[in-house]
Amino acid sequence: MDWTDIDSLERCNSTDALWAQALQIFATMGFDFAIYLTVEGDRSHPHIHTNLPQIYEQLPSHQDPFLDHCCNSYEPQFTGTEFLSDHPYLGAEERAFIQEASVKTGFRAGIAIPVRLQGSDRFGGFNLGTAQTRDSFIAHVAGTTDSLRFLCLIIHRRMEELRQSTPTPHPAEPDAEGAGFDRSLIAPPPAALTRLSPREREVLYLFSQGLTSKECAAVCKISPHTVSEYANSIYRKLNVRNRVEAIRVLAAAERTPNHDAPL
Repeated sequence: MDWTDIDSLERCNSTDALWAQALQIFATMGFDFAIYLTVEGDRSHPHIHTNLPQIYEQLPSHQDPFLDHCCNSYEPQFTGTEFLSDHPYLGAEERAFIQEASVKTGFRAGIAIPVRLQGSDRFGGFNLGTAQTRDSFIAHVAGTTDSLRFLCLIIHRRMEELRQSTPTPHPAEPDAEGAGFDRSLIAPPPAALTRLSPREREVLYLFSQGLTSKECAAVCKISPHTVSEYANSIYRKLNVRNRVEAIRVLAAAERTPNHDAPL
């Protein structure tokens, strides 16, 4: 991924401009179709951006099967008619919606990237698609899901920032790190990571995506020296010696999440 693309997202000053920029980035990654959908915990107040508005002519967005079946864990899931056989739990109306979307738009194979899970005050995420066949799409996204999830988290974070016309300041963290961090980026952490502050969890996640300290600094808008300080604090709190061991702790925690843990 070109990290200058990430910087272009941060410079957008409206949700429409942000979505237009996001669509350009998705297109360079080979995705023809994109849906960003979040709702309140009770399914009210849907917020949606998509280049496929016609798919919601028959079924309202808050009834999109994505919300019911793809937002229970952070594990990406394949979507579209090419993968219907993988989801036998879908009801007749849900299957009809997916099939009609394919007929109307050509969305045959996609991948769902949740950014907030059911149980949060708002939940939802992204559904990115193509007109490819099943096998071609699997090959297309092989090895890219972590990068896709990171990109979607950044877009979601910026979207939430821009939607808050009068943001309420978050309480300062005990280590006085609060500036520039948006809690909407990361859902309540697995139990193994509750010792880390929100910024430390963000830095650890960026490390897990292969970013260098300099790249982390650019994304978080802090200095590389500050990233190093967070890294040392992460290692100390997790009782590990280095970045590799810290990433292993994160990977193990994500396999056994505890989404009821407090921030």
